[in-house]
Amino acid sequence: MKSFWFLVLCLRQLTIDCNLNSQRLIRYFKFVFPLFITFNLAAQITQPARYEHPHKNRDHEFIIISLKKNGLALVRDTEKFEEHKRIWEVIFLDTALNVSWETSIPIDNRMNILGHEYQDQNIYLIFQNPDSNGRLINLTEIDPKQKIFKQHEFKPEVNLRLTHFTILNEKSIFGGYINQEPALMLYNLAEEKAKIVPGIFQPNVDIMDVRTNTNGTFNVLLVEGRSTKAKKIIVRTYDAEGVMIVEDIIPLDDRKTVIEAITSSLIRDEMAIIGTWTYGSGSKAAAGIFSVIVDPFNEQKVNYYDFAQLNHFLDYLKPKRIAKIKAKAEWRRSVGKPVEFRVNLSAVKIEETENGFIFLGEIFESPSRGSYRSTPYPYGYTPYYSPYSMYGFSPFGYTMPYRYYSPYSTDPYGTQRLADYRLFGSSVVFFDSHGEIKSDLSLKFPDIKLAAKEQVSDFVYHNGYTSILCKEEKEIIAKVIAPQEADVKEEKIKPELKISDETIHSEKQDDSSIRTWYDNFLYVYGYQIIKEATNKNTRNVFYINKIKVP
Repeated sequence: MKSFWFLVLCLRQLTIDCNLNSQRLIRYFKFVFPLFITFNLAAQITQPARYEHPHKNRDHEFIIISLKKNGLALVRDTEKFEEHKRIWEVIFLDTALNVSWETSIPIDNRMNILGHEYQDQNIYLIFQNPDSNGRLINLTEIDPKQKIFKQHEFKPEVNLRLTHFTILNEKSIFGGYINQEPALMLYNLAEEKAKIVPGIFQPNVDIMDVRTNTNGTFNVLLVEGRSTKAKKIIVRTYDAEGVMIVEDIIPLDDRKTVIEAITSSLIRDEMAIIGTWTYGSGSKAAAGIFSVIVDPFNEQKVNYYDFAQLNHFLDYLKPKRIAKIKAKAEWRRSVGKPVEFRVNLSAVKIEETENGFIFLGEIFESPSRGSYRSTPYPYGYTPYYSPYSMYGFSPFGYTMPYRYYSPYSTDPYGTQRLADYRLFGSSVVFFDSHGEIKSDLSLKFPDIKLAAKEQVSDFVYHNGYTSILCKEEKEIIAKVIAPQEADVKEEKIKPELKISDETIHSEKQDDSSIRTWYDNFLYVYGYQIIKEATNKNTRNVFYINKIKVP
């Protein structure tokens, strides 16, 4: 209210100034009005709905699958058995977080979940025996509208180590490796037939991304020559039958190596490839971000940016350290030397807007080499793959998709994890339609340590406002940036409870996170011990809160 009266007084003073013309008034109003509108922005973050489910200490975690405007799906292993089958629980919630359907799915008790996908209003769950790479695969298709599910089981003819999975027009698309070489397999759900897509199986090539497009096609992104000088990106677009429509080969700087890369999904007419790069071929720590717009019929410019060139990427560090890094990087650039600053950055996702592309990355530190363990199965199937990130299978750094299914992570039976990943901050980078960086934003994390490398933040870009959020133990950290950074607000918000006089006794950091949902909504989830107000008793719950941002 004070800001309103301040605005009124300012405009009154301007209108009584006899020398003020209409153009000056308009310019002044354009400057002052955004400040008025963005005042106390963080207070506009609301939590319109909450879901709770009783949770015991020995229960498995829920896997949360976003169905966009159709709600959420929750999946977990119940540790119950019927006729030698393990029973998996699936709960569907609408956007108000009310239960719309619950069902149980029997799965071979030797199988664990490898990943999931949501396409055409159905969810698809992949199961496989973790001790039998290339053996029987169970693909369970669930239709929440018809309230039915169908299970497909097949054995690949080759020993394919799965790294990617998506669905397109009743075809399941599997990416992976046969020995050390990439391969692509299509499984026709209607005909129950599998086939290997030709042309992918070749040496010295890494598979970076497999992603569906909005026009009924899918992309396969490859990087060739990781350990040689003749490096290049290969992007191929296929139809739903696995027939290649177009191939684009993009040469890379011989001195640089691509670590991670993901593609956009042709929501816009242009396809963007964005990822991380480093100097040489022996380091997994990135020196910067690269981007390129795919154009098979013209020469394509690959844009390389080192991290010191970004305005806010280094904001998780102390000001003196930032100044030192930037000054040293500027000098080394001026004399033609490689910039020395390196950091691990997970390529999380690309959002497409009317103005271009928005890239989300998260800065992390891996456990020391002596404490690191790898398993034969990588983190998980999701639409956003990158070789070292939480968003997909990788031939380079393996962890199971969910901690309770990993032999080297904390589980409900007391297995101790060997080391922690440390997460430092998120970077949101804005690219124009030519793939050039126009601006960047960031959010510094609190001290976050996790047993597995997982996404801990997300962002929403809505009506010109950018909201970046992450979750610490009992609070949500929210940063809201107005257009042109005219106003920046950051504050901590507690997840709201259903009963106002109850309190959060404790919450697990490991099992809590936040994700973009649809429009300007996100959801935060985790496991809490709630202290009741009347009798001081406590109860353990899994919860989801719906969050609305400006």
